[in-house]
Amino acid sequence: MQQSDCANAFAHYVVAWPRGGPHATVAAYESECRDAHARGIDGFALNCGGWDRSEPHYKQRVLRLYAAAARLDFDFTLFVSADGRAQDEIEDIVATTRGLKAQLCVDNKPVLSAYAAGGKGYTHGAALVREAARLGAFFVPHFFPSSGERQISACEAAQIAEQLGSADGYFYFGAAGAPNLIAKSTEVLSAELKARGKVFMAPVTPYYRGLRAGSNYRAFETSGFSGMATEWEAAITSGAAWVQIVTWNDWAESTYVAPIGGTGRAHVYDDRFGDLLSHTGYLDASRYYIEWFKSDSKPAITRDRLFYFYRLNPLGQDHQRWLDTHDAGTPPRTSEPLSSQIHVSVFLTAPAALVVSLASVQNSATRFDVPAGVTHLSADARAGTPRFVLQRRGKTVIDKTGEQAITADDLSGAYNYFSGSADAWRGL
Repeated sequence: MQQSDCANAFAHYVVAWPRGGPHATVAAYESECRDAHARGIDGFALNCGGWDRSEPHYKQRVLRLYAAAARLDFDFTLFVSADGRAQDEIEDIVATTRGLKAQLCVDNKPVLSAYAAGGKGYTHGAALVREAARLGAFFVPHFFPSSGERQISACEAAQIAEQLGSADGYFYFGAAGAPNLIAKSTEVLSAELKARGKVFMAPVTPYYRGLRAGSNYRAFETSGFSGMATEWEAAITSGAAWVQIVTWNDWAESTYVAPIGGTGRAHVYDDRFGDLLSHTGYLDASRYYIEWFKSDSKPAITRDRLFYFYRLNPLGQDHQRWLDTHDAGTPPRTSEPLSSQIHVSVFLTAPAALVVSLASVQNSATRFDVPAGVTHLSADARAGTPRFVLQRRGKTVIDKTGEQAITADDLSGAYNYFSGSADAWRGL
């Protein structure tokens, strides 16, 4: 069992959809743990929609995940986040995971979380808190506040803290909301829970776009990585105890950051998710913020890097349009128009000039004079393949062409973002 009394960065792992497929092996899970740890992530919160009695594959997969983490030559912690019917089996969840090597503990208590604890309206929430206390778990649940997906006010944060009762903390799932809303909610929740001596686990989300027809085919714009950076900074400056990236692998809501192989697009887990575009840029750009979160001071930037984010879909469509039925060419429901720009987050050791253009497209270049540090920029997008050239004192530091083109007829991305990155050449 691994103890924690310091800042930790976790990722929300959807046990239903492992990257290695329905029959993922211990070795496949180990590979995912290594990918996460390489970016500074300390462990996974294992979202389980069922357990042994209701859907036994959840328990079997969780045990393989714990076996994978136990094989690592570094600390990588795990804890279960009970969802749906799994909340009826937390006694067995705690008993099963309590003594395992990778289990995260606080004060010698196994950490347990939950999504939508107590069901709709927190109807059974108080009973779940009492059960977790009886089992000796360190319980940090999520449940929906009265505000739903609206911004949480100081008054609502106080209500959440009251509803927690004897629970040890609160996890704000966030995700389905605009970055500024999530950031402001994080700030008030962190202040309230810290004042009461409870752990607050804040969310950071790359980009949300549901796929479920008729109910959850909606999106919340993040302008590439800029929105995720806003959420990171809120978690850092508010002094949140823990952070959870929401998510590692929710393929259905496009919040995934897990590397999916190569640098382009892939089919992962099941064909129903269609073409998944690389989100590794969100994960790699987050490394800077993870270091900042853990050290409480901005890390030094020791190499020039840039991360780019853009859609492959046709541009100029009415992004407000909403139909009860849809295909890949129908825009998702949004409160604000989706971005039709190329977004770039630049991490520089010293000032430089960045030119964003479209390969083989005349008069498409946009130049930016970029200061040292972290800067988020955007340029207009048209059909073509984006190219990113960074120059300093007459020398080219980075020259990178995006792996995927923006085309007039590519409907495969379902209004998802594609991301990529580039590093400075050695010796320049």
